[in-house]
Amino acid sequence: MTSAGRLPTPAVVLAADHRARGVVTTENYRDYVAALVQALPSCDGILATAQPLGDLRAAGHLTPEHRTYLSLNRTGLVGSAFELDDRLVATVPRAEADGWTGVKHMTRIDMADPQTAAALELLGQVLEQARATGLEALIEPLVWRDGRVARETDAIVLAAVIAHDMGAPVLKVPVPSVTPGEERQRAVARVVASVGVPVLFLGGPLGEGGRAEVLDEVRDVMAGGGSGMAIGRAVYQDQDPAEMAGLVAGLVHQ
Repeated sequence: MTSAGRLPTPAVVLAADHRARGVVTTENYRDYVAALVQALPSCDGILATAQPLGDLRAAGHLTPEHRTYLSLNRTGLVGSAFELDDRLVATVPRAEADGWTGVKHMTRIDMADPQTAAALELLGQVLEQARATGLEALIEPLVWRDGRVARETDAIVLAAVIAHDMGAPVLKVPVPSVTPGEERQRAVARVVASVGVPVLFLGGPLGEGGRAEVLDEVRDVMAGGGSGMAIGRAVYQDQDPAEMAGLVAGLVHQ
């Protein structure tokens, strides 16, 4: 059983729920779990689906200090015709019964798709259930356009404001796609200022710039007032997940 309370910030949360949505980052499950195990000591928490979370706990890799978020909605398989129809595969009562400290829920907002109304209704229901049980809800609101995440600052602010004003206590949003450095720091600051709760910024896969690109992004997030990172693939797919997690954590916590 993990500890009660809320996520301390700044924080690094290991994002590890990709495979259940069809993003098979690491095919071999043992290798996948081993990479998570290497990264976890430098992380303040982890968000994942039921099986990885359960296996990590059973093997003793989750400490009482780790925040643990059960990922709830994964039916929107990547690239599918039903990608926006992202229903629950787990529930808030399941997370409470299993002893996790919170839940993670993704909501995609597509102004051209009527399914967005049902997605927002589902978000409201998840937030109500989380409040009723005392679990923390880590919400990932995204503007979805032409089959992909919209990463301009205006879109990130819009999604953050909608989820925040519905009652989301912690947000996970993309890093604005603008010029690195001062411009990106100002964009991060604008997102943070649009809400009144902690904002974690999500990572993504390692790009052509490798580690240096990821770490520059983390620096800009923290300089802009972000509450930390929810980062996965750039850490656990690194050739040395423990070292990479340590580098990210060092920037977040310094």
